[in-house]
Amino acid sequence: MRVRKFFVFAGALAVVAGVSGCGSDGSEDNGLPIAGDMAGIEKFANKYTTCSGLEMDSESGYMSSEAEDPSWAIKERAVCDDGRSDSITLLSIDNMKKFQSANKRDAAKGEGGKFLIGQDFALIPSNEQTAMELKESGTLLFTCDSDFKVPSGYVKKNALVDGCLLTDYMPTD
Repeated sequence: MRVRKFFVFAGALAVVAGVSGCGSDGSEDNGLPIAGDMAGIEKFANKYTTCSGLEMDSESGYMSSEAEDPSWAIKERAVCDDGRSDSITLLSIDNMKKFQSANKRDAAKGEGGKFLIGQDFALIPSNEQTAMELKESGTLLFTCDSDFKVPSGYVKKNALVDGCLLTDYMPTD
């Protein structure tokens, strides 16, 4: 199953890195949280919601096409239970600019997703309530949807790739 399919609710969430002071790996010090590794991502998620029973792709025998594709710069992929009979996909990102570029490419084909992102990771909650809890973490929604409108008063930043944005606005349906 593709990564974007894990994100069930229509508003779908994403967190992405901002725009100023890019480093060589496409990341920057923009106030977004940083996790460092998969254990750090799991601990981070558990501060705001439930993330139990972490299962790495290599343990499940399942590997998403994005995680297998080097252009996505996904270092590790895992899934945990959110305590609501839904999952959260955790992605450790090697190069955030490459990750965003790959998503933009897929979005142009109608296949891109929306992610909650930090500086070096992305979260894909399947449950709207879980997504709203993770919103409090300081991650931002990343989207390349040209029709996505951010109401006044919400954070709206340019992403690392043109045509995409970061926001703390998460619509619900």
